[in-house]
Amino acid sequence: MSPRKPRGAPAERVTREVRPRPVVEGLFVSCPFCCMSRKLDKTGGWARIRGKLDRGEPVKGRSRFGIFDLDDGFLIQIRDCSGSRGHGFPLIGGYTLDQLKGKTEFAELLAELKECAENLLKKLE
Repeated sequence: MSPRKPRGAPAERVTREVRPRPVVEGLFVSCPFCCMSRKLDKTGGWARIRGKLDRGEPVKGRSRFGIFDLDDGFLIQIRDCSGSRGHGFPLIGGYTLDQLKGKTEFAELLAELKECAENLLKKLE
């Protein structure tokens, strides 16, 4: 019969060899307005599983700017945040750019957006 460990005694530590992980590089593009980044060439996990990338098939394309509808797109979105699991945050409504111009509560946000756009334009010229 093997001797039992006394109650409260520290457990025996098992150490494993730490293997270095290979570095996988990816190109990301950052939004100059909000600094959020996304992968430059969108690939998708399911495409990788199905082997489309190995065959050289186009999957989702490149990230791009300029797809926001300046006339009808909601710059400020109102969403349902009640927390129903698995449904995300459904869009209820929002404010377009033209609607925001008359609201004083968002004046600072619009001023920042305008300044950032002007700085970006100067940098690109």
